Amino acid sequence: MRAQRIPAALLLLLIAIDSLHANRRKQKEKVIQTSINICDISDRDSKVHCYCEHSPDINEATKTECWVFNGGIEKTDPLWTSFTSQMNIEILAFNVRADGGLSFVPTRVLRYLRKLTQFSIKYSSISRIESFTFTNLTSVHEMTLTKNQIVVLNRHAFYNLPNLTVLTLDENKIKKLETETFFELPALQKLFLTSNNITVIEDGAFKHLVNLLELELDRNNISDLKKECFDGLANLKRLDLRRNKIAILNSFTFIELWNLQDLLLDYNEIYELAQRTFDGLSQLKKLSLSYNRLITLADGLFEGVRGLSALNLRHNKLKRFTIDNLRPIYDNIKLQKSEISLEGNDFDCDCHLAWMHKLRNEAKSIKVRTSLENFLCKLNFTLLPNSHFTYYERIDTKNNVDSDKIKDDAENTEEFHDEIDESYLDEPKKVRGDNERTLLQIPVELLPCPAEVKSVTDRTYTYPSQNEAKDYRNLITTSSISTIGVNISVFLLSLLLLLG
Repeated sequence: MRAQRIPAALLLLLIAIDSLHANRRKQKEKVIQTSINICDISDRDSKVHCYCEHSPDINEATKTECWVFNGGIEKTDPLWTSFTSQMNIEILAFNVRADGGLSFVPTRVLRYLRKLTQFSIKYSSISRIESFTFTNLTSVHEMTLTKNQIVVLNRHAFYNLPNLTVLTLDENKIKKLETETFFELPALQKLFLTSNNITVIEDGAFKHLVNLLELELDRNNISDLKKECFDGLANLKRLDLRRNKIAILNSFTFIELWNLQDLLLDYNEIYELAQRTFDGLSQLKKLSLSYNRLITLADGLFEGVRGLSALNLRHNKLKRFTIDNLRPIYDNIKLQKSEISLEGNDFDCDCHLAWMHKLRNEAKSIKVRTSLENFLCKLNFTLLPNSHFTYYERIDTKNNVDSDKIKDDAENTEEFHDEIDESYLDEPKKVRGDNERTLLQIPVELLPCPAEVKSVTDRTYTYPSQNEAKDYRNLITTSSISTIGVNISVFLLSLLLLLG
């Protein structure tokens, strides 16, 4: 029987495949023979030393941390090719331990590592990220470039990183965010730019980051914000602008942020908020404006944020905060996970704060009740020794929720997410001034009502008329004050005594 002949085309193909495998074997042997294993550098004078987890054998390391020593390394140094000895690295970190030790991004290394998912450089002297530096690193999910000396991010510096979800650029010297710096990053969800020198955000700087959820710009030098700054960020949920130099926020500043839930503006220089500053933020849950310079709030400021349930206005210079200010969000503040903080302002003890009595008894939130129970205002009228104020001081503990119950409730309740600013931890406890009183210890009937005045800094006070007193009694009909026997006859007697 004649043996079957192999077709010539198939024979040529088999020869070609065998030749290809032979070349690959030779290349691998060459790498093993001629390249330094980056995980096993024995030369103590080497400019780079790497420590590998899992296994230091050829192509076995998956996590590698490299330290740069000895005066720095050049782009052309043959050491970079040694990373071909470990082409399965998934996590790679460079820590520079010498001034000027690394002044560039080692892109040659990145091209070798096709399985790389996390990459970081710290303490380098890199001053600029050039265009297309990281292009086509398709496997990278997280990139960290913190505590370097980066000043400039060129356009397309971060281009075509299809799987990048977290980019951290904290503690650099970046001055400006240009349009199209962040381009073709469809998976990016978190962008951190804390502690830089950013003063300018170009219109549309983030317009390609359509899936970004969290943006941190705190501790910069931003003074001017336009709505065009936030073009494209329709899915952003958290924006941190604390510790900048913002003084004025105009109408519709955040109009593009339709899904924003947390907006942090603490420690700025804000003294003016336009009436429609927060329009468009229909999903906003938390607004924090502590440690600014606000003197007054525009009527209807919270009309556009009717979902707001956590409001922090502590340590401003506010002189009045009425039920009209709170009305659009009043029902939210009563809920279990709500928060409100108004301490550290210039509030007088008057009837414009009478709503606090009512809210204290309607609120389900431990944080709200505690905040109101500790709220201090300035007493600018005289309470007689036999007034009910003394009585309220004696029974104050009865109006508070039992401390053990509060503790149990807190343990069994999912609290609203807190933003912790480390400066709060060192904040000295405020000493109560001679004319300061706990508002909830003053019967609402004894709170004076200021007459209409021309400015918030020039007031003439009068004691409440009977109609005014009736209006504010109605406001707190459900409060505990009505349960302790304060009646109209006693109130009228107190007025007579006060008026002499």
